[in-house]
Amino acid sequence: MKKCRGSMTITMCLIFSILLSLLLSGIQLARTQAGRIQAMHAADTGIYSIFAQYDKDLLDSYDLFYLDAGYGGSQVNPSFIVRQMESFMKPTLETSLTRCQIQSCAITGYVLSTDENARSFMGQVSRAVKNQLGTQAISSLRDFLEQTDSTLKNQEEQKEQGLPDMEFDVTEAEEHPPAFTETNNPIAILKRLRELGILGLVLPSDRQVSQKEISLTDTLSHRTLQKGMGTLQSQNSDSGKLLMQAYVMDKLGNYITEKDGHALSYEAEYIIGGRASDEENLKATVHRLIAIREAANCVYLYTDPQKREEAAMTAAALCSLLLIPEGMAIAEALIIAGWAYAESLLDVRQLMLGGSVPAIKSTESWQLNLSQIGQIFTLLQSDTIRSHSGLNYQNYLHLLLYSSSEQTQAFRCMDMIEQNIRTLPKRSSFYMDSCIESLETETIFTGPQQKTWSAVRTYGYDM
Repeated sequence: MKKCRGSMTITMCLIFSILLSLLLSGIQLARTQAGRIQAMHAADTGIYSIFAQYDKDLLDSYDLFYLDAGYGGSQVNPSFIVRQMESFMKPTLETSLTRCQIQSCAITGYVLSTDENARSFMGQVSRAVKNQLGTQAISSLRDFLEQTDSTLKNQEEQKEQGLPDMEFDVTEAEEHPPAFTETNNPIAILKRLRELGILGLVLPSDRQVSQKEISLTDTLSHRTLQKGMGTLQSQNSDSGKLLMQAYVMDKLGNYITEKDGHALSYEAEYIIGGRASDEENLKATVHRLIAIREAANCVYLYTDPQKREEAAMTAAALCSLLLIPEGMAIAEALIIAGWAYAESLLDVRQLMLGGSVPAIKSTESWQLNLSQIGQIFTLLQSDTIRSHSGLNYQNYLHLLLYSSSEQTQAFRCMDMIEQNIRTLPKRSSFYMDSCIESLETETIFTGPQQKTWSAVRTYGYDM
């Protein structure tokens, strides 16, 4: 076999050296870029993994997306979040030859559920209600509440203006007054009626009042709240008290429809009353219902000629018997007010039984004749539902909620949610103001040739 000798010129050596340098530089550049991409991917993985730990109890029961940043404690734990984020990023960084490492990781901002007067919470409530009810149902509810609320306010104004003048012939009543005793004297009976315990008069005889209570000092609306940090803000929301009260009526219980396992049984009544116990909240709600019905019933009595004449005749008879004819106007006003109050008790009892009462009374829907005033205590013991026409108990709760501010509703609603979550196993230290909606982090990575990259990531459930 013939042997051949080979050689390489200087020119070829130089060209080969240049090509090799370019190849190595390209490999190094690709490795650097791969490291940068890997670092950015690790930052995404870390923050997404953090928010994948959303509070399942809040989502399942209340349609709320939050990260419980207390992790079993009462305070936000930023260091634990950082450690978790680093542990989530490390597997991604270990999957290649780039040898990227985490130099530092820090939280630069976060938004809590209670920040900016519960703006985050109200925004999530708004989205939850819209998804469930739809815009048409919300619009119908708004029209109903605005119209009914306007009617009730007009009735209250008319009540404050007092009795309109009407002429009646009361000569016969003055000349031949009936004999009044403790059992048929309307003013004495109505005075006694106002002195009795209200719940015992209006609640069904077979229904026990819940004895549940909470400590107000430990509720979100009564304690100093934790604050978010940084410049992050909650997303704008068009939430209003209409959406908030629709959420309250759907997610929380009330006297008619209680929710099992909750800290209080009458939660909507807590939103209205803000008291520590079910009994106190129910009593406060009943008093407000009676006030609404009393104004409406007074206005009806003012405008019904037959009932006005009956009240005037009774007043004239009383004043003639007591030899104080100049007190007839006062006596008539007292009888009208007491009559309206007694009718209101019957109205509220109907509501508590599950019946309905119209916002504006008519001759057909009026229950109590003045001649029956001595039987009022017997009538208040009846558990018969007389009507399903008009507004029911839940409708009137809507009206009461409509008169309160959105912020009050939001914070008291969070009180109830917080207390209810605490009743669950291993959740006794849950705090709503430890719940994060949005988070911003900055992570510094080192890569090949000691390259450093900064990855700022912002993520939240409102995005």
